[in-house]
Amino acid sequence: MKRITLILISALSCAIGACTKNNNPGPGNPNIIGSWRWVKSVGGIGGTTVTPESSGYIYRFEFGADSVFKDYRNGKLLKQAKYHINKNYKYTPTQTVDLLKIDSNLSPVAYVVRHDSLFFDDIFIADGFSSVYVRVK
Repeated sequence: MKRITLILISALSCAIGACTKNNNPGPGNPNIIGSWRWVKSVGGIGGTTVTPESSGYIYRFEFGADSVFKDYRNGKLLKQAKYHINKNYKYTPTQTVDLLKIDSNLSPVAYVVRHDSLFFDDIFIADGFSSVYVRVK
């Protein structure tokens, strides 16, 4: 259980930030604004799947129109920081992605919003995690 918790916390910490400057200051993408509940994360060396049931944690992220990010675990605020969106980042010569950077974290995460689902991918980390969140209504 401790290993799963450590993997999840490490993945989330790495997944939601970067050390580069944002090219797109100001409020975040309106599509990401709101509250999101964590459904699952898949990745790591062994292709581990981590869920709220397997980890014992319920994570919720909030992205405000004022570019403030809030991270909750089991209803308790763990982190509050500014977030930045970098649209159309050229990841490869043929692929662009939208990047999300949370201040104070190390690595950005590619994100996509589809309907009421939010997908994060650790594209800058070998064997990184992909995570799925659903919008809280």
